Amino acid sequence: RVTTPSTPTTVTTSLSTTTAPPTTLAPSKVRVLVLNGWTTRHAALYFQKKLSGAGYDTLAPTNATTEANRVSHIFVVSTGDNANGLAIAAFLSLSPSAVVAPTPANDAAVPAAMLRQADLVLVVGGDISSQVPANYNG
Repeated sequence: RVTTPSTPTTVTTSLSTTTAPPTTLAPSKVRVLVLNGWTTRHAALYFQKKLSGAGYDTLAPTNATTEANRVSHIFVVSTGDNANGLAIAAFLSLSPSAVVAPTPANDAAVPAAMLRQADLVLVVGGDISSQVPANYNG
């Protein structure tokens, strides 16, 4: 019996790895606190009503510790809510970079007692305050 040497065969497999997009919760499951961080009167109320109208569970709006926030931020209290923060940023025409985790270096506008009352805290800055209609009072 004659055997012929076999040539080793190399099988290359390609695994496709895709990252599933982050999952967002239904808006009614996301609690949002809106703070006015700019000089536009009733801006927090305006955006609270806008988010509430979109189905978000919103708390009563109030003021940030300062009215000098040129840029709006959405503070994500729990990293699991990052996708929800991005969804709100898109809804309000904010850049994804507006969605941040609170740190001592960036959350001075949020009163400490309020930071953990909601899943997300929106500080309305000058960049979107122009969306508030003139003489808006709710």
